[in-house]
Amino acid sequence: MEIIPAILEKNEEDFINAVAFLPPEVKFVHVDVLEDDVWAPIERDFEAHLMVEDPEEIFDIWKERGAKRIIAHKILPKTEGMEVGLGLEMHIPITDEVFGADFVHLMSIAKIGEQGHPLDERIFDRIREVKERFPGKIISVDGGINISNYEKLIEAGADRLVVGSGFKELWTLQMKK
Repeated sequence: MEIIPAILEKNEEDFINAVAFLPPEVKFVHVDVLEDDVWAPIERDFEAHLMVEDPEEIFDIWKERGAKRIIAHKILPKTEGMEVGLGLEMHIPITDEVFGADFVHLMSIAKIGEQGHPLDERIFDRIREVKERFPGKIISVDGGINISNYEKLIEAGADRLVVGSGFKELWTLQMKK
């Protein structure tokens, strides 16, 4: 089980500060990528979530920046030495397209590209559906995760939790265990 902080910033300075304020024990981060390119080199491993119209156009840029995983909302070519995930929004059906990805990244909020939205309860059935139809496929869940729902997501079968606004509180709780 991985708990991964999500970084979604509007400018380079805020991006650098957001990474700097993470606890030193956090070795891996999730970088949300919108149409504006907000980036500064970081000293941690990361995955890039390409929430853009044409992820193919920036795939190589993020690969060169050192992304260990790339997530797009369409199938991208598998790449040696990097995991490529398929991002699925809540309204997108789970199809056999999942077979073409190294992992599936299920959005658990209705509106992507912003933090602070509540978890959509339909995510639990979606996790179970992926587990049933694609045994062994890694499931990453992103959006609305906090201390009140993370255990239920793990019980449903999530392997990775990408946490934005609820990260600090969840991380603190995990460090006490």
